[in-house]
Amino acid sequence: MKKTEFLIVGQGLAGTMLAFNMLERGIDFRIVNSANKSKASIVAAGMINPLVYKRLTKSWMVDELLPEMIWNFQHLEKILGKSFYFSKKILKPLSEQETNLWKKKITLPGFDFYIEDIVGESPVRGIKTAPAYGIVQQAGYLNLSVFLAHAESFFYKKGLLIEEDFQVTDNMDINKEIECGGYKAEKVVFCEGYHLSRNPLFNFVKMNPAKGEVLLIHAPDLSEEYILNKKVFVLPVGDQRFKVGSTYEWEDLSEEPTEKGKASILERLDQLIGLDYTIENHWAGVRPTIADRRPLLGQHPEHKNVFVFNGLGTKGVMLAPHFAGVMCDFLSGENKRLPDEVNVQRFKEIHPVT
Repeated sequence: MKKTEFLIVGQGLAGTMLAFNMLERGIDFRIVNSANKSKASIVAAGMINPLVYKRLTKSWMVDELLPEMIWNFQHLEKILGKSFYFSKKILKPLSEQETNLWKKKITLPGFDFYIEDIVGESPVRGIKTAPAYGIVQQAGYLNLSVFLAHAESFFYKKGLLIEEDFQVTDNMDINKEIECGGYKAEKVVFCEGYHLSRNPLFNFVKMNPAKGEVLLIHAPDLSEEYILNKKVFVLPVGDQRFKVGSTYEWEDLSEEPTEKGKASILERLDQLIGLDYTIENHWAGVRPTIADRRPLLGQHPEHKNVFVFNGLGTKGVMLAPHFAGVMCDFLSGENKRLPDEVNVQRFKEIHPVT
């Protein structure tokens, strides 16, 4: 059997970004990509939003994450020879109460970098009337399906991709070399999205996976200049097509779209726009959300050759580039300590192995 240092289990957003980091640092790895395991990344909208609207605060670490994210994805566009990162402003209708809050926030240091303006009339037609409209800059989206498909082809051509369903079984000795697809690996990093909730090695992690549904609509008269956001997002993806979503469901974690989810999205969409549209597609996926809404990085508390990089959640596009670098530093020994709030050790009262 051939040997490699690392197996990366999962070729979603987390596993792919970790793989690119390892490749640039010359770390020996193979990605294990299972056709039987879905990738929530593929159906996700990939939206980039620097603000949290509920109390109008900045997204966690956004000042640090955003420039790193932009550089990384523009760099990867050159490597893969394909465009998949798009900068686009968000247009958000505001209530009177929200308008007052936004007017206060825009005067605070740093907020004018993200809030471009607050206007009395919508700059595009077809949007329902509101007291005011906030325009958010430093926003956009990553076309995840295009990015992941081209990354998969890239790694396959380099001989770095193993097409196999990797499962942790009772008779597997995880403390020895791990065999998969004709390779023996010294270490394994699990980047398997919400499937981590079924991994017995990480049953101590408090996950809170949430199903989300998204529609694709064709709206020939709707402006593609902005991403719209008001209880629902409407994200232009070209040719007058828009991704619209999303829903949050914690009980039904199947990956099948539902009529209930579709009805919920359409009800909110019709409150936002007043233009004709047709539905062209309907998807569902399960977000790998961790209970405390922070990414999951680090070494298993009992198995020194087992690692995890997971739980990027709804802000995954912004989080992935930075934390893939942090994880790579940790795996290579350049940084022996991970930030406490993202370290997997926070879920286990066991001292890390040495």
